[in-house]
Amino acid sequence: METSTYQHSKTTVFFYRLSFAVYILGLPNFWIEDLKLSKTFVKFYDKFTNINNLLIYFLILFEVASFFTQENLTDKQKSNLLLYGISHPMVCMFGVMMARLQEKVRRVMYTLTVELKRVHNDPEVERQMLASTYMYMFAVTFSCVMSMIMYIAEAVWEVVRYDVTFTTIVTAYPDVHDKSNLADVVRALCYIVWWIFLARIVGVYILVIPFTTCLSHQYKNLQSYFISLADIFERNDLSQTEKEDRYEAGFKVGIQLHSDTLRCTEQIQEVCLGVFSGQILFNMILLVVLMAQMANSERTLVNLCSAVFTSSAVLFTTGFYMWNAGDVTIEASHLATAMYLSGWYHNQGAASARIRKLVVISMSQAQRPVVLKGFGYIDLSYQMYLRIVKGSYSVFSVIY
Repeated sequence: METSTYQHSKTTVFFYRLSFAVYILGLPNFWIEDLKLSKTFVKFYDKFTNINNLLIYFLILFEVASFFTQENLTDKQKSNLLLYGISHPMVCMFGVMMARLQEKVRRVMYTLTVELKRVHNDPEVERQMLASTYMYMFAVTFSCVMSMIMYIAEAVWEVVRYDVTFTTIVTAYPDVHDKSNLADVVRALCYIVWWIFLARIVGVYILVIPFTTCLSHQYKNLQSYFISLADIFERNDLSQTEKEDRYEAGFKVGIQLHSDTLRCTEQIQEVCLGVFSGQILFNMILLVVLMAQMANSERTLVNLCSAVFTSSAVLFTTGFYMWNAGDVTIEASHLATAMYLSGWYHNQGAASARIRKLVVISMSQAQRPVVLKGFGYIDLSYQMYLRIVKGSYSVFSVIY
């Protein structure tokens, strides 16, 4: 993969900054070249990240072990224990999977930001892509952070109202009723590691969501390219034959771009399959647990806000995955229309017959549905998102 002479654009600048942010949040460098950081800092920070990863793994084991050590829990604490004991190992695997696919992620990022933009990069489509991506990233980050803040508020409320220990997550040690100084220190350390863990989760989300957003807008970019071919026949400095030759050459370039975009779609499916699948399962399990928690816990504003923000964070992240994947399917389906409007009807004589065959074959290929999937068979779309949410409520209704 040659990256030394790639053409810079707003898209490459955005993905460089994204990779920088993801690296600071604790994931590997996914950019197509080294980040602009000193070797000393990178060496130190990589070791710091590895230490944090070990702390996160220890925290998860500490949570799982609490199923066997904690006995005097309230109904709310039992619900939180179940919630975190299930969700934390699952979302931890997201970061592990993306780190193991670092080189593949880099190739996908290079294809999206450089290779597919060399021939045509519509400024308006690029602006829309960046605006949408920033909005999605902010919404996900805000919902995740607010969820954590509400758990702090909930724990503080319990301390003030009932004079209990400040317990945000239940771990094997200390006991939830232990008020010793050592117990408080351990709880504080676990909470700090939990924030570091959240940073990893946010890093995965803001890495994967722009992939699908950029891919859907790449199909928009392709539509713009094919429609722009009609402008060739508006030129007065070319003869009819020259216009036909340029159109044919340009249309063939568009076919190659379409083929490269389909290949990139397959790469994104391969790279993000684990996260897509895990998020669907994660969404269903957590919604059931959260609904059960709301049904069984005390009806207070703090408890309600905590459940609402947590469920919103889950619904937002799953929604952005599936909505963006649905956008990919929709924008890909519009490509055949753009090919039809590309100006083929301006060709004459033998060129017309030749181009018509090319356009028909290309439109036939473009009409094949482009669908990203979870678990290899669940379509990621608007309709499936609604089914998953409704299915979670149905499971809760059956159980409770």
